[in-house]
Amino acid sequence: MSTKALIALYLVVMLDVSGQGILFPALNTLIIDPANDFLPKGTSATTRNFYYGLIIGSFFFCWFFGATMIASFSDDVGRKKALIICLAGSALGYVLTLVGIYWQSVTLLVLGRVVAGFTAGSQSVSQAAIIDISTEETKAKNLGKIVAATAAGLAFGPVVGGIFSDKDILPEFNVTVPVYIITVCILMTLVLVAVSFKDVRETDGKSSMSLLSAFTDLADAVKFKPIRDISIVFFLNVFGLVLFYVFCIVYLFREFKFTTLENSIAMLVMGVAMALTSWFLIKPLEERFSKKTLVVISLSLMAVFQILFLLSGNGYLAVACILPLFIAYGVAYTNCLTIFSEAVPEDRQGWVMGISISLLTLGGGLASVFGEELMSVFESLPFLLSIGMLFIGSLLALTLNISQPYQEGEKSGS
Repeated sequence: MSTKALIALYLVVMLDVSGQGILFPALNTLIIDPANDFLPKGTSATTRNFYYGLIIGSFFFCWFFGATMIASFSDDVGRKKALIICLAGSALGYVLTLVGIYWQSVTLLVLGRVVAGFTAGSQSVSQAAIIDISTEETKAKNLGKIVAATAAGLAFGPVVGGIFSDKDILPEFNVTVPVYIITVCILMTLVLVAVSFKDVRETDGKSSMSLLSAFTDLADAVKFKPIRDISIVFFLNVFGLVLFYVFCIVYLFREFKFTTLENSIAMLVMGVAMALTSWFLIKPLEERFSKKTLVVISLSLMAVFQILFLLSGNGYLAVACILPLFIAYGVAYTNCLTIFSEAVPEDRQGWVMGISISLLTLGGGLASVFGEELMSVFESLPFLLSIGMLFIGSLLALTLNISQPYQEGEKSGS
């Protein structure tokens, strides 16, 4: 695979994550901040929480339905076609989001997130494409590069979102400018994928796509013990993380009066943490500890630093706690992906990466919808639930046999 093709894959992942870093602070400003006139004056905090959760949750739930469908589709017809569908849908979703902002329409914001969600399978397809060209010796390293691309996205999104939406920097800047930027970047990446990327696997070109594949694939995963055990732990990991990720900027805004730029900086710290993980930690940790040990320790550390986040009493100390929290998440996430990959043969990599993304998006959707209700009851409740999930996940990772590499001749799921 050419260097340009590899760059295209990493760009796909980076931009996929960047969009969330761009939109979350912008949505926080539009929906949560009562000083903004997007929603009518006098809209209650409970209603604002509901709209915020609905807009973000619709993206995650549609991502859940689309992720396994597109990942399995890529196994059948090739990664390239799947990536082009994902990028085109993502661009359309951002265009609808822009129209929704200009027309002050919550409906169009939700529709934009729905379209983007259904076609947001690019991360699982890119992961599968990287695995296609990896050996057993290089798989963890190459998946670590996916984490690096994720980190770059977590950094790029908040920087673009924070700077280009800040009117103090330039009066013409507003929350729509970063959305224009990410849309143009996605279209340019689409062209790069179309021109430079070639599939390394042969496929028969036949596929039977179904909206029910998210459920049927998860049902297959439940029946297959090596996938079932790691899936339980992985779901608790991502559910706990997304609860924190989605609502930490709301918490920082309400508790410490963080601006859009300050919230963007907080999300930038998440990207820096993931980058530090992929660049400096994955390889040396992998050489010294088992994947299971790393998952157990990382989940516990995520819970501990989230407790410190809540107890900090200061916005900047709270942001400082985000750095080690996301370093731990980067270690847990990378090792979980490697365990998923090692549990199935080569021709099931798209499927199993789709399973991992479906679990992430299901957790994200549930966290978005129920998290806003929890926050309406008690501001710290989503974080307390997250802490509990992470400690339970760590305990289960310790007691379950989560790492079961595939043996030639055994069944591999569906």
